[in-house]
Amino acid sequence: MCFFLAACSDDTSSDSAATSTSIVNAAGSWDTNGKPVNGGPKGADGSMGNNLTRGFCAHNEDPKCPTGTYLGPHVATHPASGFWDGNGNPVKGGPTGADGSTGNNKTQAYCARNQDPACPKGSFVAADAIRNPNGSNSYVKCEGTVCTNPNHGGGPGNGAWDAAGRPVNGGPQGADGSEGNNKSQAYCAQNQDPACPSGSYVAPKAIPAPDGSNRYVPCEGTVCTNPNNGAGNDPGADDTTQNDDTTQDDTTQDDDTTEDNAPTTAPDDDGEN
Repeated sequence: MCFFLAACSDDTSSDSAATSTSIVNAAGSWDTNGKPVNGGPKGADGSMGNNLTRGFCAHNEDPKCPTGTYLGPHVATHPASGFWDGNGNPVKGGPTGADGSTGNNKTQAYCARNQDPACPKGSFVAADAIRNPNGSNSYVKCEGTVCTNPNHGGGPGNGAWDAAGRPVNGGPQGADGSEGNNKSQAYCAQNQDPACPSGSYVAPKAIPAPDGSNRYVPCEGTVCTNPNNGAGNDPGADDTTQNDDTTQDDTTQDDDTTEDNAPTTAPDDDGEN
């Protein structure tokens, strides 16, 4: 009889352990380095256990990623995160690829013109894609007056932040699923607003990271007490002053030849790998 009771006790313990595991998996998250914990967060499509990094979700629009986590390939998510600078050149290896790979060193121009899984999902535009004439950090198809008249302006792209943290095409999707909110990266880093991307809030006095990466950090220690320590530009600018895309450095961005050293009609991955 005692043996029978012990066997029952073992079965109960096993059931309890299984239940505990399922609860932990249901509460998946990202650690401070953006790595998935217990399968990572639940996707916007309701899927779980996708094991996608925060960097992947920030740079790739994928329904398996949580709502409001896409920021655009010009934004860094942690100190070691790769991204594209304002000229579309890779920094720290460039953004996370559609296959989850990092450190691919692909330029934005190359990815706009080549279907390569090492490039962020949705970055391919067309084989003859050109920089968007509207001055934003995006590429558009070379067709009609966009090519015959460079001042005509290009079509829309994905909502994201550019290299200066300004909203492009309405800015990133909000944590509440809303779009077209036109919130700047600085505003979202300093304000807890559901119209801002999930996880974008840092602190009320958040400032650009001293390491030069396109992200924000809390204002503390020598970063604030010594402005020459590398705190970056004035984070006090409000959302309205940062939405003026016309102030973007068009002169430095129009030089596509410095990005991939390839002609527009026949691009290649020259010197990128």
